[in-house]
Amino acid sequence: MQTPSPSIPIVPSIPFSVIKYPIIAVVGLLIYGIIGSTVIMQLDPINAVYFTVITTATVGYGDISPHSPLQKFFVITLVLGGASLIAYAFTLIIMVVSMTVEDITSGARHRRMLKSVKNHFVLCGYGRVGSAVHNELLKRKQDVVIIEKDQKIVEQELWEEPDVLAIPGDATDENIMKDAGIERARGVIITTGEDVDNLFITLTAREIHPEIWIVTRASKKVNIKRLYRSGANKVISPESSGAEDIYFAAIQPTIMKITMMHDVRQIRKEAEIILKHGCTLENIEYHLPEFKEPLARKIGVSEMDQLDHFLDSLDKSPERKKSLERIYESVSGIHSHWISGPDKETLEKVAEDLKKEGLLLGVDLDEEEIKEVARKYGRLVEVVIKPEIKITESHDVRDIREEAEIILKHGCTLEDIEYYLPGFHEPLKRKVELKDTQEMDRFLKRLEEDSARMEAMERLYILSGGGIHSHRITGPDTKSLSNVERELKRKGFLLGVNLSQEEIFQKIKEYGRVSELLLRHEPGVTTDKKIIISNGGRILDSKHYLPGLEQVVTRKLYLKDNDDLKRCEEEYKKPDARRSLDALSHISRNIHSHTVSAADVKTIKKIIKMLDKSGLLLGADLPEKEIWEIVESAEPAGFCIE
Repeated sequence: MQTPSPSIPIVPSIPFSVIKYPIIAVVGLLIYGIIGSTVIMQLDPINAVYFTVITTATVGYGDISPHSPLQKFFVITLVLGGASLIAYAFTLIIMVVSMTVEDITSGARHRRMLKSVKNHFVLCGYGRVGSAVHNELLKRKQDVVIIEKDQKIVEQELWEEPDVLAIPGDATDENIMKDAGIERARGVIITTGEDVDNLFITLTAREIHPEIWIVTRASKKVNIKRLYRSGANKVISPESSGAEDIYFAAIQPTIMKITMMHDVRQIRKEAEIILKHGCTLENIEYHLPEFKEPLARKIGVSEMDQLDHFLDSLDKSPERKKSLERIYESVSGIHSHWISGPDKETLEKVAEDLKKEGLLLGVDLDEEEIKEVARKYGRLVEVVIKPEIKITESHDVRDIREEAEIILKHGCTLEDIEYYLPGFHEPLKRKVELKDTQEMDRFLKRLEEDSARMEAMERLYILSGGGIHSHRITGPDTKSLSNVERELKRKGFLLGVNLSQEEIFQKIKEYGRVSELLLRHEPGVTTDKKIIISNGGRILDSKHYLPGLEQVVTRKLYLKDNDDLKRCEEEYKKPDARRSLDALSHISRNIHSHTVSAADVKTIKKIIKMLDKSGLLLGADLPEKEIWEIVESAEPAGFCIE
């Protein structure tokens, strides 16, 4: 059975310091009276006590009377002391009663507010970070219930503010969490400075409310994973993030990106729709054609007064208004906002109203989707999107001249080139900025005169899907780009335009002429290499997998004919080379892979089929995870060096 939580006391406790001094005064006066009655009044102990009590109480029955001047002076001091003490006690009683009534009243009000609050945030910890987060929440008119372990902070700071809801106690206590209304809350924010406390609070919150959104602070980066595993939806490290980041993480379930199209004159109409639903306009993003990423600016508008102040400032400053109009013109009015609201339903209503007004282009669009939306509006293509396209092609090094001539003759510029190397998630990118035929002639001449450079270029093309690569090309207008696209397609070079990285990798799988083959055989055996080379393939490298360490040792080979294969066999006969290779093969359990290129997909498939038939092949183009599973589960290889 759990004990009741000490969240908000029904009757406040009276501090001992308040009653300590009255008790001392009473005891002191009684001692003074008893001693004086015994010595000065010459009474026995019983009568001394009796006389002291009736005198200090100002009753005075008159059965014992003072006679000498000293006795009379003593009685006067005793009566004055008793009267003063009674007045002091009476004042104290009034003060305590009034404090008690006030505290009971405010406590009841506090409890009523706690019971009525809903769709709020439970903020656990009111330290430096917690107070900053609290301020960010209040700026956005968010309801908050604070749980703070330090009772002094709650009583002396938080309860001083009538509208602040705070509970003293430990947030790891289920009862405290329930008092804070976690079952009705929209999220929990944990900002204590102790990661252990944060972990246990997360576990408690997740146990009470399995679906609630939990954001927690991590004082040390090493604890971030642990906090995620304990049930946190977001873990923020103040080492790299501030209170505003925690706020945005907390409202993530109720934040939405809207992409709009309107001019400066319709800013008020757009903002009024957003604000009337109790939402906050967090930022604005302009999708400028010159930048890959949008130009973003924080706004944080949640009140009409803020909007009026901004629009008034535009009217008072024509230069500023003109600058804003130029920005809107440069993007044809297309821009995006992140807006936050009390719940998803409210955000959906905002989107619906904006759509009715004809202002909304889409919700939660990424940059590519925004460009796609822009393409639907004819005049926007050349404004929102700089006249450029990304072309993905497949051809040999010998076709570079013909490809470049097609691009240049239409007045376009070949801006860059991207190669898609196996094992890399991001392409290898190089600026080109080829604008005229003279530059192209100089480049190709240097390539032809330098055999090593030509071989390196050929190897790069082969590695990149057997000649699959991308260019970003710009032109004077979209018509020129369309002509380039049409000619490259007719020539058979073009695989696609403006493809995403996922689509390009899919093209490599479909049209690529490079494959990674996983093999197993004894060291020194060259049967696999003979099959590959005799069927028109080239071996670019050899990879050995070290189990336990999950490390890969790569050897560059580039074997393209029988002469290269013979040199490879001669190398293996050298004692040092043989010892090294035998040791490497033993560690990797005789499993290795070759990156193989060929003239076409048909040749690659033929090589794979023959290697499979020979019993050497373990798989082709396997995911890294699957390769390690095969290596780890393989039987250790025998090891013998002569």
